Amino acid sequence: MKKILLVLFLFTLHAGNLLAIDTRAIEAEATRAYQEGNHARAAELYNEILATGVESVALYYNLGNCYYKQNEIARAILNYERALLVDPRDEDVIYNLEMARRATVDKINVLPLFFLVEWYNAVVTALTADQWGYLSVILFLCFLGMIVLFFHATTVALRKGGFVIGLVALLLALSSTWFAAKQYRRETVRDQVIVMTPSVVVRGSPDPSGTELYVVHEGLKITVIDSLNSPGGQWYNVRLADGNVGWVPRADVENI
Repeated sequence: MKKILLVLFLFTLHAGNLLAIDTRAIEAEATRAYQEGNHARAAELYNEILATGVESVALYYNLGNCYYKQNEIARAILNYERALLVDPRDEDVIYNLEMARRATVDKINVLPLFFLVEWYNAVVTALTADQWGYLSVILFLCFLGMIVLFFHATTVALRKGGFVIGLVALLLALSSTWFAAKQYRRETVRDQVIVMTPSVVVRGSPDPSGTELYVVHEGLKITVIDSLNSPGGQWYNVRLADGNVGWVPRADVENI
């Protein structure tokens, strides 16, 4: 039995190594295709890697570049946005996303946020969910260290210092945990979508015959606030950055 388990373990390990090697080989081939100007082939290969479950900023960024070179602006924006979910601070992605947005038709006036909400959003997106999680663990360990110092300090000053630093570390650890949860929800729920068709009529009700409110165009990012399956198909209740709401067919948008 032990020999069988060992063989299975070695086979699994070998298969995992082969998968990693194949993935690297595909990525190298995609890079060559991109450099040779075969952007369609490069995009196909990058999508093949993503289909294996592998995700990274580089993959989404490179795929976005492939689509941008082919003038598929909506798909370029979609992949740049996905890259920012992995790393919200990547400057190359932010720059290319802004360049792609300039090529879109819709210029939406974003509703101004209360400065505290804007500050809070900036803090939450400053780190990934994993990074916030690691920080919370470090801060909690610091808190535990200060507890030890408080009970074993030989002077009043050390005890006071341990108490104050421990209390601050605990509050920061709790805050980091909260931010990690918020960022994790942002990365996993993905309630924002990109319009993928040249133009979409936003309607007042989830029905093809619903009142036409306005028209949006490919590449626009909108937020999903509700969804509905009706005889007329699947619909999303969406909100634009300027506050306007309405219903769009699910088939015309793609989740970030």
